[in-house]
This record gives sequence, structure tokens and C-alpha cells, in this order.
Amino acid sequence: MADKELIRTSISLQPGIWERLQNIYTSGKVGSAYLFSGPSGCGKEAIAIAFAAGLNCEEMSKIPCGDCGSCKRFRTLQHEHLTIIVPLPSSSGVTGGEKGKKTKEEEITKLFQEAIQEKATDLFFKIVFPRARQILIRSIRSLRKTLYLKSHIKGRKMVLIFDAHHLSTGQGSSGNSLLKILEEPPNNTTLVLVTDYKEQLLPTLLSRCQQVDFPPLNPEVIKMYLERTGISSEVIPFVTEISQGDMHRASSLLDKSMQKIVLLIKDLIESIFKEDSLSWRQFINGYSRLAFTDPQEFIFSFYLLQLCLRSAYRKRLGLFTDVLFAELENELASFNKKCLEIDLLRINSYLEEIVTGLNRNLNTSIALTSLLIKVHQEVNENRTDG
Repeated sequence: MADKELIRTSISLQPGIWERLQNIYTSGKVGSAYLFSGPSGCGKEAIAIAFAAGLNCEEMSKIPCGDCGSCKRFRTLQHEHLTIIVPLPSSSGVTGGEKGKKTKEEEITKLFQEAIQEKATDLFFKIVFPRARQILIRSIRSLRKTLYLKSHIKGRKMVLIFDAHHLSTGQGSSGNSLLKILEEPPNNTTLVLVTDYKEQLLPTLLSRCQQVDFPPLNPEVIKMYLERTGISSEVIPFVTEISQGDMHRASSLLDKSMQKIVLLIKDLIESIFKEDSLSWRQFINGYSRLAFTDPQEFIFSFYLLQLCLRSAYRKRLGLFTDVLFAELENELASFNKKCLEIDLLRINSYLEEIVTGLNRNLNTSIALTSLLIKVHQEVNENRTDG
């Protein structure tokens, strides 16, 4: 379980945001719906959990006290007034009729509970399931059945919807169902929608939420957080620099050595820029599977490639180098020599399209094929001999 210091440390990551939220619940004018939006890994989910704990704290202190019965139950994310909703895999199309569907739903429920336990020990743990590309309509319908029931426990009901942009996936039926709740919100209840992509939400949902925009984390704040959580001081400068204000990236880096990251980037560069049909097929098939089984790792891999190309671009301009570039200096110098006239910023935009396309449920195989074609058109038009 997360201890009270972990929650307080999470709050300290966004002091400006937390001061605003403090003012909300100390004033007693708590709204029925909020939208927490901002870049990935900036602490939105952790702050949403702390906000929910603070609104239910029995001591009514400015920071969740961590010691009362309510705060202790929030630390396990098992509080009676807490509901967390995330995108889940659908049980439709499962063989075995109703029995098979029920078995699948029970399996998904078990996986969700295990993920909640992991989230309770690490507030920056990202709950992501393979095949989960939407917030299911049954999640919202279940919420509507229970949210209006009278509670006999003191406090405020809190509904946290993570990756809320997936309310709009497909026909947007989940978003429309949630809209009915927001139009007639239950008493003593607050919903917090959390997303990296608020522009993908239905305008009708946006209009009914008080919006709280989160900035990226300051690198020094990430460094402080890592130090407090007992991370080795040797890897902190490397993790802080490459994570670029994203705590999810920082977490992904903690179990990877510099050598492993360099090898990953080399493999990506070779796969994308090498004119070889077999290499292309392996790249498309391998990363299509990764996007399906582990979308966060997929996004992380392409982020590293983007960071690498930006390093090459800065080297061309004679600007400063960074930790990652120092390890790849020979490879990027050779790359710059062969592809001196290539617009690296344009290729970076192609890579960004891949990442954003994943969140819009685009066909990954087609998107990766399109990427390779665009990159090699750029290379063949601008390649220099050397």
C-alpha cells in the first residue's frame, strides 16, 4: 500500500495546482465535475487521488492527513467513496455464449483489481490493458446504477476517470451516457476526468467540467521525487534528462540500462532508414504487436527515437550535446554525414503522427508502413554521398 509520505510527495510535484485544489475544498465550494488535463506523466492521476482523499479526510486538514480511517482506506484505493474507471477490453465476440462472456468479464475484473493494487503502491503506475481502446459503456451504466444510491458513510463520493478521452472512442456512447450524469449530478459527488488529450473529448463534456490544466513536471522536481523514493543517485541525472518532465518515462527508464536504450535506438534507426524489405516486415510486424500488447512501451520506444533525432539536429546546429547523444555520437555523426540534407524535424513529425495515431485507434500496421514510405522518400530525395 502507498504510505502517507508517498501521497504527500506526489502533491509536492505540482505545488501550484495543489494550492488551487486546496482553495477549492477549504472554501466548501466543490464542483460536481473537473477535467485534469496536461502532458503525459505530469502527475494528473496522482493529484486526482490526493484530491479525492483530501475531500474525504476526517481531519479536514489542507493536506490529506494520512492517519484517519478514511485516508488509510484511500491509500489502498479501496475506499467506499472512490470509483476508478479506465479503458477495459471488451468481452464482445468472446466464444462460449453467455458463460464465456461472463468468464471473460470475471477475468477482466481480476486484472483490474490487480492493477489497482499496483497503483496503490505506485501512484505513477499507468493502468493499461491490451485491447483496451475505449471506456466501456457498461462501466458508465454500472456507475449510473450506484452513484445515486444514498451513502451512510460520511464524506464525498469521488469518481476518477483515467484516460477520459476514450469516452469519445467509436460512436462516443460512453461519453453520451456520462453526459446524462453530468447534466443531473448526484448530491455530494464529484467526477474528475483525467486525460492527456482533452481535445478528443466531446465538447458537451468539456463544457460541464471545471478545467485544471497541468504543466509538465520540472526536471528538478522529478530529480527530487526519485531521490525521495530511494532511487540510486547514479542513474538520476540520466533518467531526469531523458524523461523530459514525464514521470511515466522516468519510471520506464529505471529498469533499463543506458546500453539497452542505446541498442534499442540503434535498432530503430537501422530498421527505419535501411532499405531492406525483410527488415521492414520485421519492423512493422514487431512494433504492431508491441502497440497491441504494450502501448506504453511502444510510445516510449518512438519517444527515444524522436529524442535521438533531435540530438542529431542540435549537433548539426552546433548546439549542446546531452547524455543520450554522447553515447550515440559516432552513429549520429555517420547518420548526419549520409543524410545531411534530410529535414529531421519533418521526420520527427512523422514519428509524432504514429504516437498520436495510436491514441486515435488507427491501424498500426498501415501507419508504420506509411511512416517507412515517407521516410525513404525523404531520404532518397535528399541523400548525399559519403
